[in-house]
Amino acid sequence: MTRTWGELLRNKEKIEKFYRELPTLEKITLRSVHFDRYGPTIILRLDLPVFPDFPLPEWAEEGCDRLQFHLKFLAVEDVSMHQWKPPVTADVTMTALERRRINVAVTGEGVNLTFTSSDSLTVDRISAFRAPGTGPDREKHLYAGKVDSMRFSELPAVDRKLYYE
Repeated sequence: MTRTWGELLRNKEKIEKFYRELPTLEKITLRSVHFDRYGPTIILRLDLPVFPDFPLPEWAEEGCDRLQFHLKFLAVEDVSMHQWKPPVTADVTMTALERRRINVAVTGEGVNLTFTSSDSLTVDRISAFRAPGTGPDREKHLYAGKVDSMRFSELPAVDRKLYYE
């Protein structure tokens, strides 16, 4: 039986507190795919299609309408990426394999990425912002984490290793 992505999270309390029920990873806006140079790790930066049921007060005050986060996959193998034409709206599907592994497929208009990974996922860099549509998300980001909120007020440039790794 394939579990939901929320059931695979090692730190699900970080994101579950914002939703009555976690949304599926269908029709997400995929902002970036990061291949970590220090290990077989892939980090997807994505926007959920549903804004939180329980947003932080400052998110509501600022009129935020999107939640974004990093979804980290460890022990990645068998990577195949055939297309990357942002902006991307995609579905992320995960299928259980033997030995606590999953097959991951990220597919949609402009992307075709598949890989296998450990079935232990991590969420990080949770933020909310007011979306300009599917275009660039260089708007003001309000971060859920205390350290992130002190360091960042908008999305850092892609060369900021501290943020993306």
